[in-house]
Amino acid sequence: MQKKKDKIYQSILVVAREAFLESGYKNTSMRAISKKSGIGLSNIYNYFKNKDELFKAVLAPLISHIDCLYEQHTGEEYLSLELFYSKDYQRESIETMVSLVRNFRNELRLLLFHAYGSSLENFRDVYSEKYTVVSIEFLKNIKAKYPEVNTSISPFFMHTLSSWMFTTIGEIVSHDELTEEEISEFMSNYINFGTAGWKKLLGV
Repeated sequence: MQKKKDKIYQSILVVAREAFLESGYKNTSMRAISKKSGIGLSNIYNYFKNKDELFKAVLAPLISHIDCLYEQHTGEEYLSLELFYSKDYQRESIETMVSLVRNFRNELRLLLFHAYGSSLENFRDVYSEKYTVVSIEFLKNIKAKYPEVNTSISPFFMHTLSSWMFTTIGEIVSHDELTEEEISEFMSNYINFGTAGWKKLLGV
């Protein structure tokens, strides 16, 4: 019985994902998902109380992955100036972004451009602010560890930098013609540019 329920749940998710990717959140109805999946509308509501909950379930793997990356890059091991000179760290950062696009290109496009009307429509702003707070905290911690560095950096600059990250991801996923090699090359340029900028700002 449980296997049947799990199968129905997954079937709803698969069809809903296709529908949201095709039409976006606003223009997709639960009735359309019911029709495409062959699962009764009332039965779908047994699994998801509304369209917004279903939309969030479709995007849950992506958001969970983003949160995971966020947690990984706020650990104590990243509180080091050596990272600005580490080729291994730069390669890891490039692969992290390439992998994100490789695995979630369609979902990223849906989240960043076609989530209007859902509870995730302000995702970019919410997460930009989240990263801004973390970045400001990073500066405080790096100053405590390395008193000689300059951390007099505009909070609005930090906010803009956080927002820029999502703009950059949005640009990448908007261009289907970009190959993985081209994305990797772009990310290498992006990270090298950012690293040089941070060295200048921090005075290291």
